[in-house]
Amino acid sequence: MSGSSSTEQEQKRLAALAQYQIMDSASEQAFDDITALASQWLEMPIALISLVDDQRQWFKSRVGLEALETSRDLAFCAHAIAQGSFMEVPDACLDPRFSNNPLVTEAPFIRFYAGMPISTPQGYLLGTLCVIDNVPRQLDEVQRDTLQRLTRMVEYQLQLRLALLRGAEREAALQDERALAEGLLDNIHAGVVVCNRAGELTIFNNTARAWHGLDVLKIPPEQWALYYDLYRADGITALPQNEIPLLRAWQGEHVENAEICLQAQGQAPRILLCNGGPLERQTRQSSAIVVMHDITELRQATQLKSQFLATVSHELRTPLTSLSGAISLLRGGTCGELPATAQRLLQIAHDNGLRLNELINDLLDLEKLEAGKLPLLCCNQPIRPLLEQALEANRLYAQRYKVSLRLQEPCANPDVYVDPRRLSQVLGNYLSNAAKFSHEQGEVTIVCEQRADQVEVRVIDQGIGIDDAQIGALFQKFSQLDVGDTRKRGGTGLGLAICKELIERMQGEVGVSSTLGQGATFWFRLPLTSGTEPQ
Repeated sequence: MSGSSSTEQEQKRLAALAQYQIMDSASEQAFDDITALASQWLEMPIALISLVDDQRQWFKSRVGLEALETSRDLAFCAHAIAQGSFMEVPDACLDPRFSNNPLVTEAPFIRFYAGMPISTPQGYLLGTLCVIDNVPRQLDEVQRDTLQRLTRMVEYQLQLRLALLRGAEREAALQDERALAEGLLDNIHAGVVVCNRAGELTIFNNTARAWHGLDVLKIPPEQWALYYDLYRADGITALPQNEIPLLRAWQGEHVENAEICLQAQGQAPRILLCNGGPLERQTRQSSAIVVMHDITELRQATQLKSQFLATVSHELRTPLTSLSGAISLLRGGTCGELPATAQRLLQIAHDNGLRLNELINDLLDLEKLEAGKLPLLCCNQPIRPLLEQALEANRLYAQRYKVSLRLQEPCANPDVYVDPRRLSQVLGNYLSNAAKFSHEQGEVTIVCEQRADQVEVRVIDQGIGIDDAQIGALFQKFSQLDVGDTRKRGGTGLGLAICKELIERMQGEVGVSSTLGQGATFWFRLPLTSGTEPQ
């Protein structure tokens, strides 16, 4: 073996020895028992478990010898490790390797030595189990076998020690992680509750304890709502067991944005937004976690906003109606023929009045939708008549932009369960947008196709198109296309957001596809008649 390879192997051997953390460790009964047995069974005055590092040999256990260690240069065991197998020296005085060794010429006056290397599972030799006598002798086969078996016991004890060390390290690491996790949980402004696989509550962080005014109590899930004062978001109805977010998560469900009301004794009611799920997915029932955010102030602000919008909208409608009526009378000649300049100003006032009225209507509709107070009067309805009515209702509007509307044939006509008035509102918004953003003499087409258990309606134009960066925001509130003449085309930026809410309330979905400069396609899909009310 080359010098560099030998050095590398020695470094690996020393690294293996270090991982056992055994050098200079305290006495251990298991190792002392082995050396005692070796001394008795082999009838030797000295028995040692010797471990060899780069400077010395150190005795983990010893019988018949006071010294704790010797220099590696003097160690018989270093030769046994170098040899890599059982080593026996019948008479050290006759062996040139040891005849002048101080351990031979002086106390303990070694004459006989037999050592069996102690190996790791990876084959690294850490030291030996050796027996020593001060008279020449030689082991027979039975004695050699005994020494080998005892060495295997040493190796087993070393592996057990290593496993315990690693277990202790893992436990320490887990404790550190647990302490870190608990510290994080106790310092976030959200309530965190956890239950174990048996459905027992195990964790309430500081926030959850403060909100509930209670700590973890190991009670069955059917008592959670009562004990922890849980109600539906209305604050009146006791929360049914099957609606408790943590119980749903424990049963394997992923809970998203579930609202509940917490009415802890001595505290004001809290509206909590809950999200969570199972922590393990291998079995039906597992440990689970739910994170709760206090949205009480947000809900109060939303209610105030709703009240404000309703009040302002109502207060605006009366004077706006009066103004619109007065303008219409003036334009109709009630006060006589008006000059062209006055007619132009009245037209501007009339158009802006219509836009303001549209904005008020959109604000009220959106607010009602968000509050769940916009009733849908759904019924089974063939879809084609609704498409035809929408075309007729928006044809004059499209003519203002010199755009034509048509229904593509063949046109599917399945029954859908919808609110006809609200679906016409969606179609009107799609068609008016398509007309506004089309080029003069352009055409807007409605395509209706049945696909499996859905019907898809597409409103297609060949207008200015939409940039990819803007498509994702089109159905958001107050979103308008960022094009040079957007202001001239008008719009509140609420229409598509209202369309999305309405179609989703009717169990459908909306979307858009477009290429800039090549037109756009706005679509919605609705389920075929199921005979069930929309949620």
